[in-house]
Amino acid sequence: MRAVAVAGLAIVVFGTSVSQAMAQGPTHVSLGSGFGCGLAEDGTVRCWGRNGSGQCGSEGPDARTPRPVTGLDAVQEMGVGYGFACARREDGSVWCWGDNDHGQLGVEGDDRVQAMAVPGVSNVAQLAVGAFHVCVRLETGRVSCWGSNSQGVLRAPESVENRATPGPIRGIANATQLWSGAYHACALVRRGQLKCWGASAHGQSGTRRRTRRAPPTRVRGIGDIAEISLGDGQSCARTTGGQMQCWGQNLYGAEEGVASFYSTPMTLPELSDVQSISVRSENQCAVAGGRVYCWGVNRMHQLHVPTTEAGLIVIHPSAVPGVSDATEVALGWFAQCVRHTTGRWSCWGRNQNGATGVGSNASMIETPQPLPW
Repeated sequence: MRAVAVAGLAIVVFGTSVSQAMAQGPTHVSLGSGFGCGLAEDGTVRCWGRNGSGQCGSEGPDARTPRPVTGLDAVQEMGVGYGFACARREDGSVWCWGDNDHGQLGVEGDDRVQAMAVPGVSNVAQLAVGAFHVCVRLETGRVSCWGSNSQGVLRAPESVENRATPGPIRGIANATQLWSGAYHACALVRRGQLKCWGASAHGQSGTRRRTRRAPPTRVRGIGDIAEISLGDGQSCARTTGGQMQCWGQNLYGAEEGVASFYSTPMTLPELSDVQSISVRSENQCAVAGGRVYCWGVNRMHQLHVPTTEAGLIVIHPSAVPGVSDATEVALGWFAQCVRHTTGRWSCWGRNQNGATGVGSNASMIETPQPLPW
């Protein structure tokens, strides 16, 4: 314990210094395409990177470092899509901003620079933001979605391309958890069953047959779920036992003689005691033993992991150099961020429009750099 003098007052700080307290980073980070957002402890949101469609939630050019989303507070949960973001406030309302080409902001019309409430949505218990759609779990256990209906993720007729009005997901009731991927979504329902729907051309919704528009389908063979993360053609789960299981497009293990997709979860043998997972687009990352391991499509070498494997795909989980104290990982379309045991975040990857948020003008951030907060 020590006393700190501030403007004639003595402030007693227990356990940690003022500089340490101020150094804490966001409680959560979510990354989209060319931008990202973080949730602050005080319930505000700050975003960085591309702002051409208002993704940063404020007027102005692209942001090289995090800046506040205008007029938004009391946020309990936040998620980022391809070019937009949404937040759930403590009153159960949902507020969105950014690109609105598919009605993903919950209204018809143009992109929005400022966060605004989604009409007709209340009593929301959980938010799940996909690439171009949004789903919410209501306090009743029902699930409602809006935005792009690509590959049937809204469970609307195929003739409906986009729908700005939230609508219920038929076949899902009593949901206790909810997640969204690029074009598919999953919910944990009573008795611990995981049901997924939408895109399943690679089996990512758990269907045995490839299909573009899967109804809610039970994913079989999965362990006790601690965390789910969904990408484009693949889905992954972290079990309570620390295993990582994935199904769908087989970027991991994409070698000759190995199946190109799996409709049932397959355990990744190279990882154990997994603490955090993140799947986005065609890439995956996981935290195990304080290290960050990434794999998947690496066309622009944005993963920055050492590998001798030929081609543009990192087949096996490869450790990101210089990180040994990771607790959480967040993966975007071209950038990655990791949370350290100190609570601070570091980011790396493709930095066009300031996507990493670290304040650099470099086109690529090759090693994790501190996220200013």
